[in-house]
Amino acid sequence: MIREDFLHYLWKHKLFDITKLSTTEGESLSILHSGTHNFNAGPDFFNAKIKVDNQVWVGNIEIHVKSSDWYVHNHEKDTAYDTIILHVVWEDDVAVFRNNKSAVTTLNLQKYVSSEMLISYQNLFSKHKKWINCEKDIATISKFSLDNWKERLYLERLENKSTLILELLKKSNNNWEAVLFKLLAKNFGLKVNGASFFNMANSFDFTILKKNQSKILNIEALLFGQLALLTHDIEDSYFLTLKQEYQFLQAKFKLQSIAKNEVSFF
Repeated sequence: MIREDFLHYLWKHKLFDITKLSTTEGESLSILHSGTHNFNAGPDFFNAKIKVDNQVWVGNIEIHVKSSDWYVHNHEKDTAYDTIILHVVWEDDVAVFRNNKSAVTTLNLQKYVSSEMLISYQNLFSKHKKWINCEKDIATISKFSLDNWKERLYLERLENKSTLILELLKKSNNNWEAVLFKLLAKNFGLKVNGASFFNMANSFDFTILKKNQSKILNIEALLFGQLALLTHDIEDSYFLTLKQEYQFLQAKFKLQSIAKNEVSFF
């Protein structure tokens, strides 16, 4: 029995033949970016980038064992799933549609996974449950190899973190304050909303925040508005004030918020 988390693993690490992919409708498919794995409510992968025939699409990915699970989970009634650009399934048993009645492009992953991969997967889960699968093999690895491996992980982590900082500095003409704001936003979002908050921080020029730094209401309106959290109809004086202020800022600076429903809630 194939499990959904296995399909997540395959998609995330592209552990299948990606050279000649096609959709269930026979369109050519290329994976430009598999997206950010979401471990909370909402689509399984955020901000993916694919190419279907000659059209590039950017959006979210949903993964199921069967296509019909789309309806089991009531995704056809949820506007959060209107952002799905690709439905990745193991068994394509029914066509699926978004809340707005448009058809969802589907990839039948089963056709592209090697038999060797499936055998390894089945062997892994057929064994008795262990704390970790290599628990009996660790003792055979020398201390020298383990210490060097841990040191390499430490350096690679530092390099990965510094790469993002250097990229942000390059884009901002070495504006350290702007980079600090973006990284603070990302880290305030933690694992759940880190990517969404980071997208928000990148969705407007930092000078706009600087110009309004002495006006707390303006800053609140800017941040909430760019997170697409001021789109509801709520009869609350504070909310309405924020919404009105954001509409002014949006028109003045030609702002475009991040996608609606990108922020996850408990």
